[in-house]
Amino acid sequence: MKNIKFILVLLMSVIISETGISQESSRYKQSELSNKILNQNSSSKTKDDLNKKITSTQKSSEEKSPYLGALFSGIIPGTGEFYAKSFIKAAIFFAVEAGLWTAYAVNQNKGNSQTDSYESYANQNWDVYKYAGWLKDQSFSGADGIILSSDKYELRKQVNIVEAQNFSHQLPPYGEQQYYELIGKYQNFVVGWSDADLNVVNRNNYGSYKTQMFTDYSYDRQAANDYYNKASTSLTLVILNHVLSAADAAWSVSMFNKNIKVKTGIHIENIYSQYGQKKMIPMADLKITF
Repeated sequence: MKNIKFILVLLMSVIISETGISQESSRYKQSELSNKILNQNSSSKTKDDLNKKITSTQKSSEEKSPYLGALFSGIIPGTGEFYAKSFIKAAIFFAVEAGLWTAYAVNQNKGNSQTDSYESYANQNWDVYKYAGWLKDQSFSGADGIILSSDKYELRKQVNIVEAQNFSHQLPPYGEQQYYELIGKYQNFVVGWSDADLNVVNRNNYGSYKTQMFTDYSYDRQAANDYYNKASTSLTLVILNHVLSAADAAWSVSMFNKNIKVKTGIHIENIYSQYGQKKMIPMADLKITF
């Protein structure tokens, strides 16, 4: 979050600097042109021609770069629109960006909390020894090699040999993501849950046998996945927001260059003193269109 704030401040500084440099450059060009005009012979150009030349230079200096606007919004949506002085759209794109990142953080945190919860539940209520004992009692192929006095890591290897001969999936290493997924997904693992009744479930009906713990665990795990899916969707929309804002910023800058609402310029006026002396004085113009 600190890095994001730093990038935002840096980018805004660049935009403001760019605007300031552009304005300073405009003032410099106008001043330079005015000085050149004043030093010229007044008979060589008409005042109208001089005024058009100055105004044309001033308009050119006001133009902004669509590519720079697109770059700004490609990094942080809304900043390119801000550069183009389209402040309402800048606020909208930036608000959408902030909302999407907030949604991502909220759902990611909820997914992590839900994952910690269901993993803790599984650690307390699913037992590999109960599962291995059921495999041996039901005389599945290869179950003779199961030694229940083995430590749980060696026991998992023995169980895997039996599973390879009888089931579609084998018990993954303890604590892995696949381990927590499979024990709540495939029917052969249902007998490892604390509430499984080994007097009821056997090798013939385990495929349809359910326990409340198995069912609740499946829903809890799916809830975590749903949170992660929402977080992933937020990231996808973040990328889309960057692309749309960049495209809009380029368009907004182009429109800004074509439709400058406030136009300024400089014209030359002849001023006569009380003694009849004529002086050529540059005068500023301000024209506002609606």
